[in-house]
Amino acid sequence: MNGFEWRKIQHDFHIVSTTAAIALNIFLIILISTRSPKTMRSYKYLLMGVSIFEMFFSSVDIIVSPIVHSFHTVVIVLTVVGDRPKPLMRVLTSTYCGSFGCFLAMFAMLFVYRYYVVSGNPKVKYFESWYLAPLALTVLLCGFIWAAIGYFLFGPSEEIDAFIRLDLYKELGLHPENITYVAPHFYLINEAGEKVWNWNCINGMSGVCTIVNTTVFFIFQYGIRTYRFLQQITKNPNMSEKARTMQKQLFYALVIQASVPLLLLQLPLMTLFVFALLNIHLGQIAGIDTIAISLFPALDPLPTIFVIKAYRLTILGCLTKCRVAPLSRPTSQVPNAILVSVANM
Repeated sequence: MNGFEWRKIQHDFHIVSTTAAIALNIFLIILISTRSPKTMRSYKYLLMGVSIFEMFFSSVDIIVSPIVHSFHTVVIVLTVVGDRPKPLMRVLTSTYCGSFGCFLAMFAMLFVYRYYVVSGNPKVKYFESWYLAPLALTVLLCGFIWAAIGYFLFGPSEEIDAFIRLDLYKELGLHPENITYVAPHFYLINEAGEKVWNWNCINGMSGVCTIVNTTVFFIFQYGIRTYRFLQQITKNPNMSEKARTMQKQLFYALVIQASVPLLLLQLPLMTLFVFALLNIHLGQIAGIDTIAISLFPALDPLPTIFVIKAYRLTILGCLTKCRVAPLSRPTSQVPNAILVSVANM
Protein backbone atom coordinates (compact mmCIF):
# COMPACT_ATOMS: atom_id res chain seq x y z
CA MET A 1 0.00 0.00 0.00
CA ASN A 2 1.43 3.38 -0.96
CA GLY A 3 1.90 6.10 1.62
CA PHE A 4 -0.93 8.34 0.44
CA GLU A 5 -3.53 5.55 0.62
CA TRP A 6 -2.39 4.51 4.09
CA ARG A 7 -2.54 8.10 5.34
CA LYS A 8 -6.03 8.52 3.87
CA ILE A 9 -7.26 5.37 5.61
CA GLN A 10 -5.97 6.65 8.93
CA HIS A 11 -7.46 10.11 8.37
CA ASP A 12 -10.87 8.65 7.47
CA PHE A 13 -10.75 6.51 10.58
CA HIS A 14 -10.03 9.62 12.66
CA ILE A 15 -13.22 11.20 11.32
CA VAL A 16 -15.38 8.15 12.05
CA SER A 17 -13.96 7.51 15.52
CA THR A 18 -14.11 11.18 16.53
CA THR A 19 -17.76 11.44 15.48
CA ALA A 20 -18.62 8.29 17.43
CA ALA A 21 -16.61 9.40 20.48
CA ILE A 22 -18.26 12.81 20.73
CA ALA A 23 -21.76 11.37 20.20
CA LEU A 24 -21.33 8.58 22.76
CA ASN A 25 -19.77 10.84 25.38
CA ILE A 26 -22.53 13.43 25.00
CA PHE A 27 -25.06 10.63 25.41
CA LEU A 28 -23.24 9.38 28.51
CA ILE A 29 -23.17 12.86 30.03
CA ILE A 30 -26.94 13.10 29.52
CA LEU A 31 -27.39 9.72 31.23
CA ILE A 32 -25.15 10.74 34.12
CA SER A 33 -27.01 14.03 34.55
CA THR A 34 -30.51 12.59 34.45
CA ARG A 35 -30.35 8.91 35.43
CA SER A 36 -27.63 8.60 38.06
CA PRO A 37 -28.68 7.00 41.37
CA LYS A 38 -28.15 9.13 44.46
CA THR A 39 -25.65 6.59 45.77
CA MET A 40 -23.17 7.68 43.07
CA ARG A 41 -22.57 10.96 44.91
CA SER A 42 -19.55 12.87 43.54
CA TYR A 43 -18.56 9.95 41.34
CA LYS A 44 -20.94 11.13 38.65
CA TYR A 45 -19.04 14.41 38.37
CA LEU A 46 -15.78 12.51 37.99
CA LEU A 47 -17.32 10.41 35.22
CA MET A 48 -18.59 13.54 33.51
CA GLY A 49 -15.09 15.00 33.73
CA VAL A 50 -13.69 11.94 31.96
CA SER A 51 -16.29 12.24 29.19
CA ILE A 52 -15.63 15.95 28.72
CA PHE A 53 -11.91 15.34 28.46
CA GLU A 54 -12.43 12.50 26.00
CA MET A 55 -14.40 14.88 23.78
CA PHE A 56 -11.54 17.37 24.03
CA PHE A 57 -9.06 14.62 23.10
CA SER A 58 -11.20 13.61 20.11
CA SER A 59 -11.38 17.23 18.96
CA VAL A 60 -7.60 17.56 19.08
CA ASP A 61 -7.32 14.18 17.37
CA ILE A 62 -9.36 15.27 14.36
CA ILE A 63 -7.47 18.57 14.06
CA VAL A 64 -4.03 17.00 14.36
CA SER A 65 -4.95 13.74 12.58
CA PRO A 66 -1.75 12.16 13.95
CA ILE A 67 0.12 9.30 12.37
CA VAL A 68 2.08 6.96 14.62
CA HIS A 69 5.06 5.46 12.82
CA SER A 70 8.23 3.55 13.58
CA PHE A 71 11.59 4.19 11.91
CA HIS A 72 14.10 1.73 13.34
CA THR A 73 15.16 3.46 16.61
CA VAL A 74 12.65 6.32 16.29
CA VAL A 75 9.01 6.18 17.38
CA ILE A 76 7.26 9.17 15.88
CA VAL A 77 3.86 10.83 16.25
CA LEU A 78 3.67 13.10 13.23
CA THR A 79 1.24 15.63 11.87
CA VAL A 80 0.99 16.79 8.28
CA VAL A 81 1.14 20.57 8.54
CA GLY A 82 -0.31 21.57 5.17
CA ASP A 83 -1.10 25.28 5.07
CA ARG A 84 -1.50 25.55 8.85
CA PRO A 85 1.06 27.31 11.09
CA LYS A 86 3.79 24.82 11.93
CA PRO A 87 4.42 26.13 15.49
CA LEU A 88 0.71 25.78 16.30
CA MET A 89 0.57 22.23 14.96
CA ARG A 90 3.64 21.33 16.99
CA VAL A 91 1.90 22.58 20.15
CA LEU A 92 -1.25 20.63 19.29
CA THR A 93 0.73 17.47 18.58
CA SER A 94 2.42 17.77 21.97
CA THR A 95 -0.98 18.42 23.57
CA TYR A 96 -2.32 15.28 21.92
CA CYS A 97 0.53 13.26 23.44
CA GLY A 98 0.13 14.96 26.82
CA SER A 99 -3.48 13.81 26.94
CA PHE A 100 -2.24 10.28 27.63
CA GLY A 101 -0.87 11.47 30.96
CA CYS A 102 -4.19 13.10 31.83
CA PHE A 103 -6.12 9.92 31.11
CA LEU A 104 -3.88 7.80 33.32
CA ALA A 105 -4.10 10.29 36.17
CA MET A 106 -7.90 10.46 35.91
CA PHE A 107 -8.35 6.70 36.04
CA ALA A 108 -5.95 6.43 38.98
CA MET A 109 -8.06 8.96 40.89
CA LEU A 110 -11.27 7.11 40.03
CA PHE A 111 -9.88 3.92 41.54
CA VAL A 112 -8.80 5.73 44.69
CA TYR A 113 -12.25 7.29 44.98
CA ARG A 114 -14.04 3.96 44.52
CA TYR A 115 -12.00 2.43 47.33
CA TYR A 116 -12.67 5.33 49.69
CA VAL A 117 -16.40 5.08 49.03
CA VAL A 118 -16.84 1.34 49.46
CA SER A 119 -14.59 1.25 52.54
CA GLY A 120 -16.18 4.29 54.17
CA ASN A 121 -12.81 6.02 54.37
CA PRO A 122 -13.20 9.63 55.62
CA LYS A 123 -10.69 10.74 52.98
CA VAL A 124 -13.52 10.53 50.47
CA LYS A 125 -14.23 14.14 51.40
CA TYR A 126 -11.23 15.12 49.27
CA PHE A 127 -13.25 14.14 46.20
CA GLU A 128 -16.16 16.44 47.00
CA SER A 129 -16.97 20.12 46.72
CA TRP A 130 -14.07 22.49 46.12
CA TYR A 131 -11.55 19.68 46.65
CA LEU A 132 -12.25 18.64 43.06
CA ALA A 133 -10.33 21.71 41.85
CA PRO A 134 -6.86 20.59 43.06
CA LEU A 135 -7.59 17.09 41.76
CA ALA A 136 -8.34 18.54 38.34
CA LEU A 137 -5.12 20.56 38.50
CA THR A 138 -3.18 17.39 39.32
CA VAL A 139 -4.61 15.69 36.24
CA LEU A 140 -3.72 18.68 34.08
CA LEU A 141 -0.24 18.80 35.60
CA CYS A 142 0.44 15.21 34.54
CA GLY A 143 -0.69 16.06 31.03
CA PHE A 144 1.34 19.27 30.98
CA ILE A 145 4.53 17.51 32.05
CA TRP A 146 4.01 14.82 29.40
CA ALA A 147 3.30 17.45 26.72
CA ALA A 148 6.31 19.55 27.76
CA ILE A 149 8.57 16.51 27.51
CA GLY A 150 7.23 15.86 24.03
CA TYR A 151 7.67 19.46 22.96
CA PHE A 152 11.12 20.20 24.37
CA LEU A 153 12.87 16.81 24.48
CA PHE A 154 11.17 14.87 21.67
CA GLY A 155 10.70 17.73 19.23
CA PRO A 156 11.97 18.02 15.63
CA SER A 157 15.72 18.10 15.05
CA GLU A 158 18.09 17.98 12.10
CA GLU A 159 19.40 14.59 13.22
CA ILE A 160 15.94 13.03 13.22
CA ASP A 161 15.02 14.73 9.93
CA ALA A 162 18.07 13.19 8.28
CA PHE A 163 17.46 9.81 9.89
CA ILE A 164 13.83 9.44 8.77
CA ARG A 165 13.92 11.30 5.44
CA LEU A 166 14.25 8.32 3.07
CA ASP A 167 11.85 6.00 4.90
CA LEU A 168 9.38 8.83 5.46
CA TYR A 169 9.07 9.47 1.74
CA LYS A 170 9.12 5.79 0.80
CA GLU A 171 6.45 4.68 3.29
CA LEU A 172 4.26 7.76 3.73
CA GLY A 173 5.09 9.96 0.74
CA LEU A 174 6.13 12.85 2.97
CA HIS A 175 9.17 15.04 3.58
CA PRO A 176 10.33 16.31 6.99
CA GLU A 177 9.58 19.86 5.82
CA ASN A 178 5.88 18.93 5.45
CA ILE A 179 5.40 17.66 8.98
CA THR A 180 5.91 18.36 12.65
CA TYR A 181 6.34 15.60 15.17
CA VAL A 182 7.04 14.24 18.61
CA ALA A 183 9.72 11.57 18.29
CA PRO A 184 11.73 9.81 20.98
CA HIS A 185 15.06 8.89 19.35
CA PHE A 186 16.96 6.50 21.59
CA TYR A 187 20.32 6.51 19.80
CA LEU A 188 22.54 9.07 18.09
CA ILE A 189 25.60 8.66 15.90
CA ASN A 190 28.64 10.56 17.19
CA GLU A 191 31.49 12.02 15.14
CA ALA A 192 33.34 8.71 15.23
CA GLY A 193 30.35 6.97 13.67
CA GLU A 194 29.51 5.16 16.90
CA LYS A 195 26.01 4.65 18.25
CA VAL A 196 25.52 6.43 21.58
CA TRP A 197 22.57 7.02 23.89
CA ASN A 198 20.48 10.11 23.28
CA TRP A 199 20.32 11.41 26.84
CA ASN A 200 17.62 13.96 26.07
CA CYS A 201 15.43 11.08 25.01
CA ILE A 202 16.41 8.95 28.01
CA ASN A 203 15.62 11.78 30.43
CA GLY A 204 12.32 12.44 28.71
CA MET A 205 11.33 8.78 28.78
CA SER A 206 12.23 8.68 32.47
CA GLY A 207 9.69 11.44 33.11
CA VAL A 208 7.03 9.71 31.03
CA CYS A 209 7.69 6.36 32.72
CA THR A 210 7.42 8.01 36.14
CA ILE A 211 3.89 9.19 35.31
CA VAL A 212 2.95 5.82 33.82
CA ASN A 213 4.36 3.75 36.68
CA THR A 214 2.89 5.97 39.40
CA THR A 215 -0.61 6.03 37.94
CA VAL A 216 -0.63 2.32 37.07
CA PHE A 217 0.55 1.55 40.62
CA PHE A 218 -2.44 3.44 42.05
CA ILE A 219 -4.81 1.75 39.60
CA PHE A 220 -3.71 -1.76 40.57
CA GLN A 221 -3.18 -1.02 44.25
CA TYR A 222 -6.59 0.50 44.86
CA GLY A 223 -8.29 -1.78 42.36
CA ILE A 224 -7.17 -4.83 44.34
CA ARG A 225 -8.14 -3.18 47.63
CA THR A 226 -11.58 -2.35 46.30
CA TYR A 227 -12.12 -5.86 44.98
CA ARG A 228 -11.18 -7.40 48.32
CA PHE A 229 -13.44 -5.04 50.22
CA LEU A 230 -16.34 -5.77 47.89
CA GLN A 231 -15.91 -9.46 48.68
CA GLN A 232 -16.24 -8.62 52.36
CA ILE A 233 -19.28 -6.37 52.16
CA THR A 234 -21.29 -9.06 50.41
CA LYS A 235 -21.41 -10.70 53.84
CA ASN A 236 -22.24 -7.46 55.67
CA PRO A 237 -25.89 -7.54 56.84
CA ASN A 238 -25.88 -3.79 57.55
CA MET A 239 -25.55 -2.83 53.88
CA SER A 240 -28.61 -3.02 51.68
CA GLU A 241 -28.63 -5.26 48.65
CA LYS A 242 -29.23 -2.24 46.43
CA ALA A 243 -26.13 -0.46 47.76
CA ARG A 244 -23.96 -3.56 47.35
CA THR A 245 -25.16 -4.05 43.79
CA MET A 246 -24.48 -0.43 42.88
CA GLN A 247 -20.95 -0.49 44.29
CA LYS A 248 -20.15 -3.67 42.36
CA GLN A 249 -21.53 -2.22 39.13
CA LEU A 250 -19.48 0.95 39.50
CA PHE A 251 -16.33 -1.01 40.27
CA TYR A 252 -16.67 -3.45 37.37
CA ALA A 253 -17.51 -0.61 34.99
CA LEU A 254 -14.39 1.23 36.14
CA VAL A 255 -12.19 -1.86 35.69
CA ILE A 256 -13.38 -2.32 32.12
CA GLN A 257 -13.20 1.41 31.41
CA ALA A 258 -9.63 1.63 32.72
CA SER A 259 -8.63 -1.42 30.69
CA VAL A 260 -9.51 0.38 27.46
CA PRO A 261 -6.72 3.02 27.63
CA LEU A 262 -4.25 0.48 28.96
CA LEU A 263 -4.93 -1.83 26.01
CA LEU A 264 -5.40 0.81 23.30
CA LEU A 265 -2.95 3.49 24.46
CA GLN A 266 -0.19 2.20 26.69
CA LEU A 267 0.32 -1.35 25.48
CA PRO A 268 0.69 -0.47 21.76
CA LEU A 269 3.02 2.45 22.51
CA MET A 270 5.16 0.42 24.89
CA THR A 271 5.42 -2.26 22.21
CA LEU A 272 6.68 0.33 19.73
CA PHE A 273 9.26 1.58 22.22
CA VAL A 274 10.55 -1.95 22.78
CA PHE A 275 10.96 -2.48 19.04
CA ALA A 276 12.72 0.89 18.77
CA LEU A 277 15.17 -0.04 21.52
CA LEU A 278 15.89 -3.25 19.61
CA ASN A 279 16.34 -1.27 16.37
CA ILE A 280 13.52 -3.16 14.64
CA HIS A 281 11.85 -1.23 11.83
CA LEU A 282 8.07 -1.66 11.79
CA GLY A 283 7.16 0.91 9.15
CA GLN A 284 3.49 1.08 8.19
CA ILE A 285 2.56 -1.67 10.65
CA ALA A 286 3.00 0.89 13.42
CA GLY A 287 0.04 2.78 11.94
CA ILE A 288 -2.22 0.25 13.65
CA ASP A 289 -1.42 2.18 16.82
CA THR A 290 -2.93 5.28 15.22
CA ILE A 291 -6.21 3.43 14.72
CA ALA A 292 -6.16 1.92 18.22
CA ILE A 293 -5.52 5.28 19.91
CA SER A 294 -8.20 6.99 17.84
CA LEU A 295 -10.67 4.24 18.75
CA PHE A 296 -10.13 4.62 22.49
CA PRO A 297 -12.46 7.58 23.28
CA ALA A 298 -15.24 5.96 21.23
CA LEU A 299 -15.07 2.67 23.15
CA ASP A 300 -14.36 4.04 26.62
CA PRO A 301 -17.93 5.25 27.42
CA LEU A 302 -19.49 1.87 26.59
CA PRO A 303 -18.61 0.03 29.83
CA THR A 304 -20.21 2.77 31.92
CA ILE A 305 -23.29 2.87 29.70
CA PHE A 306 -23.95 -0.86 29.71
CA VAL A 307 -22.62 -2.06 33.07
CA ILE A 308 -24.41 0.45 35.32
CA LYS A 309 -27.96 -0.82 35.58
CA ALA A 310 -29.70 2.58 35.72
CA TYR A 311 -28.15 3.61 32.40
CA ARG A 312 -28.68 0.22 30.79
CA LEU A 313 -32.37 0.15 31.71
CA THR A 314 -32.80 3.65 30.30
CA ILE A 315 -31.44 2.50 26.95
CA LEU A 316 -33.57 -0.64 26.96
CA GLY A 317 -36.61 1.45 27.82
CA CYS A 318 -35.96 3.79 24.90
CA LEU A 319 -35.50 0.85 22.54
CA THR A 320 -38.74 -0.72 23.75
CA LYS A 321 -40.69 2.48 23.12
CA CYS A 322 -39.22 2.75 19.65
CA ARG A 323 -40.46 -0.65 18.62
CA VAL A 324 -43.31 -0.57 16.18
CA ALA A 325 -46.25 -2.50 17.51
CA PRO A 326 -47.21 -5.29 15.10
CA LEU A 327 -50.38 -4.61 13.26
CA SER A 328 -53.21 -6.92 14.34
CA ARG A 329 -55.03 -8.73 11.61
CA PRO A 330 -58.54 -7.38 11.05
CA THR A 331 -61.30 -9.69 12.20
CA SER A 332 -63.88 -10.41 9.53
CA GLN A 333 -67.34 -9.30 10.48
CA VAL A 334 -69.82 -12.01 9.40
CA PRO A 335 -73.52 -11.15 9.57
CA ASN A 336 -75.45 -13.15 12.16
CA ALA A 337 -78.04 -14.20 9.59
CA ILE A 338 -75.40 -15.92 7.52
CA LEU A 339 -73.98 -17.68 10.59
CA VAL A 340 -77.43 -18.95 11.50
CA SER A 341 -78.10 -20.21 8.00
CA VAL A 342 -74.76 -21.97 7.88
CA ALA A 343 -75.43 -23.58 11.23
CA ASN A 344 -78.79 -24.91 10.03
CA MET A 345 -77.37 -26.48 6.89
